[in-house]
Amino acid sequence: MLYTMNTSFLVFIVFALFFQLIMGANDGGTLLGSIISSNFIHPLFATIILFGSMFFAPFIFGTAVVKTLGTKILPLQYMNIQLLYGTVVATIIWVIIAQKIKYPVSISYTFVGALVGSGMATNFARKINVIEVYKVFGGLIVSILISFVLGFLLVKLINFLLQRATPKASIAFRILQIFTSVLLVLGYGSNDAEKTLSLIYMAAYITNTKISPNAKDPRIIFMLALLFIIGTLFFGGNVAVTSGFRIMRSKPKQTFLAQLIASSTVLYFAHIGMPISSTETLNMGLVGIGSGENPYTVKWGVVRNLILTWIVTIPSSIALSFAITFILEKIT
Repeated sequence: MLYTMNTSFLVFIVFALFFQLIMGANDGGTLLGSIISSNFIHPLFATIILFGSMFFAPFIFGTAVVKTLGTKILPLQYMNIQLLYGTVVATIIWVIIAQKIKYPVSISYTFVGALVGSGMATNFARKINVIEVYKVFGGLIVSILISFVLGFLLVKLINFLLQRATPKASIAFRILQIFTSVLLVLGYGSNDAEKTLSLIYMAAYITNTKISPNAKDPRIIFMLALLFIIGTLFFGGNVAVTSGFRIMRSKPKQTFLAQLIASSTVLYFAHIGMPISSTETLNMGLVGIGSGENPYTVKWGVVRNLILTWIVTIPSSIALSFAITFILEKIT
């Protein structure tokens, strides 16, 4: 029986690792697009920043989000392997669809929605912590609004303070962008990237696998960071273009402010153990900055399509995961 359980765990790990690859394609593309959008940081150096920050983030800022995703929405004792498959497969399918239409979606929205949908399809539907679900979705929405408002206000303030600034100010923003790029990816690594760690933790518990998955195991973190980078480099091009260039053509000042806002917001929510979307936070911060500085530079058609994609993500992920888990429950 133990052998069967371990085999089940290993098979699921394959799906979880593919999920990490897909996250690199979606979220990594967004992060990379932001880092290189001002044409100051070389793509190779940006990739090194992405990998290094992803690896060190869990050690620096902790793994509180793992606990939220792994235990608070639906207690572990009420989960089964069909539920986990439904969650991860539905998330992968939805992100692949978004890749096809060249728009980044929130894997946080998708993942939590899929977890809820899968839980509803099992006998444990009444065990879903509705209050925690509301808190997570509420936090996602609030973080987007915060980033937009801060972007709008901060660019107004910076422009006022720099009315008589010389062209050297642009050089300062280029240098500062290196630090905010690192901070942005550190925030991502301490928040969004922990979804796969949560899946591994949940699968080990459910299958009664005789290992103790450590959210800060450097070998696991290294492997996940490497898969993330592979997904970014080979499959994240479309998303990078949308996030880095199609919303608006960013200058160093705008990129610096967007990254500063996104990283600060994401790190705060990670500290309190609440998963939010780095992609939405970053993109809406950029939209807020563009709106505050020159609304005509923002490509509102792209923004509209991004928002529509985000809106349909939650119901779509719930319905998709419900259907997949329901089928798996019937045939296994």
